Amino acid sequence: MDVDAIGIDIGSTNVKAVLVGAGGRTLATASRPLAWVRAGAVATQDAEALWTAVVDVLAELAATAPAALRGVGAVGCCGQYSSIVPVDAAARPLAPMRLYLDQRGTGRCFAILERHAEAFGAWVERHPIPPVGGGLALGHLLAFQHDEPAVHEATVAYLEPVDYVVARLTGVIAATQGSMFASQLIDNRTLGATSYDAELLAMAGIDESRLPPLLATGSVVGSVVGQARQAGGLTDGVAVVTGLPDSSAAALATGADEPGRVGIAIGTTGVVLTTAPALGLDADHEIVTMPGIATDRYLVSAENGLGGRAVEHVLARFVHADDALGDHRAADPFTGFDAALAASPPGARGVRFLPWLSGSLAPQADPTMRGGFIGVSLESERVDLVRAAAEGVAHNLRWLLGPVEAFTGERADEVVLTGGAARSAGWSQVLADVLQRPVHTVSEPGHAGARAVASWARGLVDGSGGAHDAELAATFVPDAATAAAHDRGQAEFTAAFDALRPLRLGDHRRG
Repeated sequence: MDVDAIGIDIGSTNVKAVLVGAGGRTLATASRPLAWVRAGAVATQDAEALWTAVVDVLAELAATAPAALRGVGAVGCCGQYSSIVPVDAAARPLAPMRLYLDQRGTGRCFAILERHAEAFGAWVERHPIPPVGGGLALGHLLAFQHDEPAVHEATVAYLEPVDYVVARLTGVIAATQGSMFASQLIDNRTLGATSYDAELLAMAGIDESRLPPLLATGSVVGSVVGQARQAGGLTDGVAVVTGLPDSSAAALATGADEPGRVGIAIGTTGVVLTTAPALGLDADHEIVTMPGIATDRYLVSAENGLGGRAVEHVLARFVHADDALGDHRAADPFTGFDAALAASPPGARGVRFLPWLSGSLAPQADPTMRGGFIGVSLESERVDLVRAAAEGVAHNLRWLLGPVEAFTGERADEVVLTGGAARSAGWSQVLADVLQRPVHTVSEPGHAGARAVASWARGLVDGSGGAHDAELAATFVPDAATAAAHDRGQAEFTAAFDALRPLRLGDHRRG
């Protein structure tokens, strides 16, 4: 029987929720901002404030569509991962959540490699990322266990954000192979694993008693209870399924598991998503496989670095800035964005934007790399800087697409775009032209992840199987007349990476 469903998307900067009707129509949406703290190696978030935001968005859905809430039968969650919060038996937080940016456990991860000569090979074979820290959840687990013994002693379980929210919704503490991927403690050579790997646990020195029990992805964890049920005006027995990392939700939303297709998510960062039949790692290009939703194929994920955030920075700080030159602010920094793209020709009159404003990731990782504009001439105009910014993000993705296709052995004939960039017709066309392949945008890209997990959860609960077809809004066909300009731009873009690498994070950041 068809039921309505709620999807909750837990980001590091906001919580979003969507109420999806039985026919797939969005009935209501809600969002709340989240704050987080970063200072040096520390990056944390108030997990209780995160839960309050979840309760608030459920209450807003109830206020917007009270009658529809009575027909809800399923809840799905997705969100950021490689962030860890220690909780008590009631899933209440015992310390701030350590975010994926928190580096404090890196040294303890490298200590594993120093203690065990075989560790590097064992992790690559079974996980496949070696224990190198850098914000991965294994480092958070080790840091809590060894550096905060009082917290560790009181902890019943260490949870990723989606598992934390599911536990607060249901009162049941659990996780999955996919949600615990960044803990690096599961042998991922077998999909559907529901136990941790004894040898990886022993080499890492992790206290298994503090790890959440593992359920199969797509299991019903329990029903919505307590504060969440009351705030959302939900009936008895609303099922909550296991949470998904945001990469899995984006793959679900874009249909990235279909042959000949890749999903691209351009939000704060840019991510390329597809699938592969076997576990593997391309360490040279930062491409990794991980458990997704399917039981016969792995999710391939490659994070390209800053995407939408880099373009937003150009718009907010250079175009709509408030500084000594005057107040040029706009309520939305993307005001006039598509018009600016249309006013500058393909290739942006030779201006190139290098989007590595906070280091580069795949396909060439270098945290000290920095970006900028090159090719600026006396003919360059402000609109050319805007177009160059959009093209620069697209060139970075094109640079990555080649190694991804080599890794999977499959060509991507088409791209499905989600994230904030999919709201812009101009940027979607730029992506199609630079990649030289058709780009489809998803419907309601701002809520695509939440919509996808809502539909997935509904299908698991009502017996239709949990399938989710990507809901496409528009198709952008590459303009063949732009190919030569973008081929030239691509060659200049990749050449600039090596040429400008000596100009890394400079003395302006040191006292």
